[in-house]
Amino acid sequence: MHDGPYKLLLISFSYLLAIRFGIEWMRYRKPFEIRLPMFMFNVLLVVINLYFFYASFWWTNNGQDLFNFHFPSANDFSERTQQIINLYYYYQISKFIDYIDTVFLVLRKKNDHITVLHVYHHFSVPIVGWLCNWMSPTMPVLGLFAMLNSFCHTVMYTYYALAALADHRIRSYLWWKRYITCLQLIQFFILGSYGFYLNFQHYNYPQLFRWLLITQAIIYLIMFGNFYKHSYNYQSSDQLNGKIH
Repeated sequence: MHDGPYKLLLISFSYLLAIRFGIEWMRYRKPFEIRLPMFMFNVLLVVINLYFFYASFWWTNNGQDLFNFHFPSANDFSERTQQIINLYYYYQISKFIDYIDTVFLVLRKKNDHITVLHVYHHFSVPIVGWLCNWMSPTMPVLGLFAMLNSFCHTVMYTYYALAALADHRIRSYLWWKRYITCLQLIQFFILGSYGFYLNFQHYNYPQLFRWLLITQAIIYLIMFGNFYKHSYNYQSSDQLNGKIH
């Protein structure tokens, strides 16, 4: 997405239209039985997220760069900087692969799983990612996001892969689903705290980025908090399978 936001916006809004027309197309059709493709897709996402989780440590110099709170220089043309730019670009591309998760929900007629949280997450992450890339793709905090997000998604897609097997012997061990949401809450608490620190210590990060980081963290904390409250306090575990994302 180096050539402007137009292709990104086209893909993002096409995603919303695909959901709308996909649900309508499935209205009078039987749900598809696609557990094997779902299992294979989830395993693929586990591998992709494991890779980016590992790469994020190199990205952030084994975490040391996370304590460098100064905005990166625009005059850094080193080989490492170019490698980070390329890595962040591929990380952005991987977020479009996540759209397939929604396709599976539509084809299985799991419309109640296509929540505001689910759609907002898939729709907003590429757009926010592009804005961050526009400001500076070498910001260490982006490596922090990749680290936290890839870890959460590795755990989450592992759960999905196991759940897709539809084996009651495996399902009896999938009691830890609620803790995936806890990981998401911890992730956005850390990112929000990082954003507040950058803002109130008056580092030279653009104000747009600082407030983008803070507001997105707050939005996700509220949405995941509400999801946790309504899902795990009021519903049985049998009703919850497949709703986290």
